[in-house]
Amino acid sequence: MDFIIATDSTCDIPKEMLREMNVESRDMLYYVDDTEYGKDESNQLEFHEFYEKMRGGARTSTSMINESTAREFLTELLSNGKDVLYLAFASALSGTCENFKRVADEINQTSEHKVYVVDSKCASGGEGLFVTLVAEKRKSGASFEETCGYADEVCDRVIHYFVVDDLKYLARGGRLSKGSAFFGNMLNIKPVLHVDEIGRLVPIKKVIGRKKSLLTLVDKMVSRYNKESDIVYITHGDCYDDAKFVADEVTAKLGLQVKILPLSYVIGSHSGPGTVALFFTGDTRTEK
Repeated sequence: MDFIIATDSTCDIPKEMLREMNVESRDMLYYVDDTEYGKDESNQLEFHEFYEKMRGGARTSTSMINESTAREFLTELLSNGKDVLYLAFASALSGTCENFKRVADEINQTSEHKVYVVDSKCASGGEGLFVTLVAEKRKSGASFEETCGYADEVCDRVIHYFVVDDLKYLARGGRLSKGSAFFGNMLNIKPVLHVDEIGRLVPIKKVIGRKKSLLTLVDKMVSRYNKESDIVYITHGDCYDDAKFVADEVTAKLGLQVKILPLSYVIGSHSGPGTVALFFTGDTRTEK
């Protein structure tokens, strides 16, 4: 490869898939009852165990990649003697992107090889789909400059839809009032959320019942899918059967095969167990 593509663990693509795509990744830290995890592949909780701890009332939080860690990571990548394209978690959701941009600006003043940082404005499997599309662009033979330009514009066509099972996790993160979460859970209200054109997680619709919320994900995709890519990702917070239900509906209605991925600890810390998210390409992020 003429240049390196790198990203962070919030893309929710398993490490083995990233290695197959020749994409480097830096893990982000997460905390369960003040115990730190995520320093490396050996310092992780088992997937089901993490969500069971959340169900049991464990306190979870996350930490962005700081400038020191970003500098160490980029310096290591540049030691390969190649330019680096870094695809960052949405800046509207984390300070990680801005930290990488500051470090890249410093490096680019003296380094022979350059670092280009793109704000993906994506999260979870949406970031994963974005990374996949950019990696495919490089594989097609695109230059570093061509791939950077493609990354800047294709992120706006990666569509995200989420549903959550328990509103208390959104309330804990300040995305919903505690009162709204309490009454919403009591009335079985399930908000449908998306990631907007600047990378914010925002509610767009309220439905009654879990099955209806899952079907709404599919309905939104049917109305907005633009056939630019046949890659579709679903991530789930320890609720595989619900993710499979959505995947089967997408296949039945659009004839597309869907890759089901685990929702990472970083994203799951804020959305909780029972989260299901659907990602695909569309003409624009803007809701109509």
